[in-house]
Amino acid sequence: MNVVCLLLDSLNRHFLSAYGGTGVHTPNLDRLASRACTFDSNFVGSLPCMPARRDLWTGRQEFLHRPWGSLEPWDDPLPRRVKKGGVLTQLVTDHYHLFERGGENYHIDFDGFEFIRGHENDPWETRAVELPPHVDNLFPRYWRNVVHHIRGEADFMAPRTLQATADWLAGNHAQSPFFLMVDEFDPHEPFHVPPPYDTMYEETPYDGPLFIWPRYGRHPEYTPAQIAHIRAQYAGKVTMADTWLGKVLDQFDRLKLWDNTALIVMTDHGHFLGDHGWWGKPGCPQYDTIAHTPLFIHLPGGPRNGQRCGALTTTVDLYPTILELLGQPVPAPDGIATGHSLAPLLRGETNQARDGVLYGWFGCRVNYTDGRCTYHRAAVRPDRGPVAMYSLRWSTAPWWELPEPRAARMTHGAFLPWTDHAVGRMELTTDEFARTSNQEPVVGEHLLFDLQADPRQEHNLAGTAREREYADRLAAALHSAHAPPEQYLRLGL
Repeated sequence: MNVVCLLLDSLNRHFLSAYGGTGVHTPNLDRLASRACTFDSNFVGSLPCMPARRDLWTGRQEFLHRPWGSLEPWDDPLPRRVKKGGVLTQLVTDHYHLFERGGENYHIDFDGFEFIRGHENDPWETRAVELPPHVDNLFPRYWRNVVHHIRGEADFMAPRTLQATADWLAGNHAQSPFFLMVDEFDPHEPFHVPPPYDTMYEETPYDGPLFIWPRYGRHPEYTPAQIAHIRAQYAGKVTMADTWLGKVLDQFDRLKLWDNTALIVMTDHGHFLGDHGWWGKPGCPQYDTIAHTPLFIHLPGGPRNGQRCGALTTTVDLYPTILELLGQPVPAPDGIATGHSLAPLLRGETNQARDGVLYGWFGCRVNYTDGRCTYHRAAVRPDRGPVAMYSLRWSTAPWWELPEPRAARMTHGAFLPWTDHAVGRMELTTDEFARTSNQEPVVGEHLLFDLQADPRQEHNLAGTAREREYADRLAAALHSAHAPPEQYLRLGL
């Protein structure tokens, strides 16, 4: 069997008709849902973009011991594992974080990779351009890439990446078994789309300056017209990605890949578009807007194809799932990898994969769900600490300046109990870890929501008798994940 794993970044499930959304045109995701198992209780693991990819690539959650960064020496990445088993591996992506500081070694184990240039802040084009009048973000790099390289819809990044995916399948489908990883950055911001997608969902024409890139955080200054416009642009980007996903599904039809190739379509997280008053992916409470995500898996001949599955799942579960589908040995979930294979679910052999999901963002709230409730535990100490990060990739740690001259303490097989590799530990001050997390500076504001009675997560049950139950479950989940000891201190557990 072959496996194609296709990640659409920042895909909100409530925009998808397959998940009950209305008003956004996604016929190809609907087409996939008719051939796949649609998972109704899939949750994120580590946030945001690169931490989620490390969860997928390695099968172990990152957010408890490290923020955004590269693969570590003790990791056993998916492409490396399956390549040893004789599987052809390929990466097709426009996600430039995979090639920059903090992500530069995620591609190296693939037999081949194709990098589509130009998205977000990709350092590609250097010829100068003048920025147009705009609201909030507009990175000069992005605008240079757009002005000099995009002439129409087919030149945008999602169309190029998904067309390259379809082309790779056409030229390589006979080389079985293969593992094709497609990391498509859309519908991630900037929410910049060509006609007809730019006006497809505009109820009232927008006549303000260019607005495609809201800043993260709270923005009460946004006008109703701006809010409607940016949501319409996001919806347009979802539809454009769906349109070009159709090219990939067409190849599955044409080449009869449905008979011998598993297809996984997933996301890393959702995206706040004013939901709960938040925009982007800040270190705020990780409401279901961003944490409860879509997942579709087609298994050739699978009895659950075309059906829905309510089993609780998370990103790390895809690591052992892909290994099992490719006929490779699956690690036990108590070792370095902690995911549970979803293959038995897909084969109809069981109805449950796990009891709970731990998820979050380094240095922010730590969250737990059992599918019935979500519990968001905040730090309880005034300094919101202690916080420490564990790594051997200090020279490529992005997004913050490493403290000098203070260095990490080193040890073998003690800081991280699942590896005997040397590991460095660096304690961070409040300001340092705040820079790594873009976090909301709160203390002791725990949140507990009953998803069945309160799916919009508006009525906080923290402080009731139920909170003690979920605090105990969270503590048990931290223990199973070998959480660093300071996590218990900072969370008051």
